[in-house]
Amino acid sequence: MRPNTFRNWLRSQANTVEIDQHLLTCSRAARTSRRLIQASVILNALAPLLASVAIFSLTAVSAMAQGPGGGTIFGGNDQTLGNGVREIIKWGRNLLFLLGIGGLMWAAVNYMTEKNWTKQALGGVFCFAFGSIASLAYSFSQGNAVNLDTDLGN
Repeated sequence: MRPNTFRNWLRSQANTVEIDQHLLTCSRAARTSRRLIQASVILNALAPLLASVAIFSLTAVSAMAQGPGGGTIFGGNDQTLGNGVREIIKWGRNLLFLLGIGGLMWAAVNYMTEKNWTKQALGGVFCFAFGSIASLAYSFSQGNAVNLDTDLGN
């Protein structure tokens, strides 16, 4: 698509926003909202282009992480990647537990106000379950063994 054609197409898409002319002449909020809607239409049309530019720039940055002579990535420390993965697991585990608490609180409020509460409660329980799995993965990544008591207190 040629640049002029694309620009004309964008302009025609942005001008499809219909607001009463009398309202546009009297209301600053109407004029501002029309411009915001037009900007969102243009941004929505340009989103694939912006995403490809972002991916290209991230690829370029990761390629420049290596030294010019084929040097090491992450500064030569072989523990950096493992430490980063452990931190991501730890933050994900904490976030899942917080989301579980939030989901159960939301379910309790919905139960008290006699609204549907089962989806929120299930979401909270699933967040706790996935948080427990992430906690197990974190303890394994720390090199800790998980002891299982099989004699049940005898």
